[in-house]
Amino acid sequence: MTDRERLSSIQYYIWTLELLGEALTQHDEVLECEHNPRLSLRNTASIHQAMRIIRRLASEEFGKLEAMKEEVRKGAWGWYC
Repeated sequence: MTDRERLSSIQYYIWTLELLGEALTQHDEVLECEHNPRLSLRNTASIHQAMRIIRRLASEEFGKLEAMKEEVRKGAWGWYC
């Protein structure tokens, strides 16, 4: 995966997290009128789980970019400072 593709993936993950956050906010507003608490809890838990997975994926991709940056820095200087 190229740096550009990796950055694109990170942008996509962040955009998806924003959408999930908005969905969670809207879901909380609906909970006030909801009559099935088990279904509401399941929906909320599912949104939180999706957010955790996407945050982990974004973090992994960012970590790979940072590692590549360090490798370039080491290669450019011949030693690590």
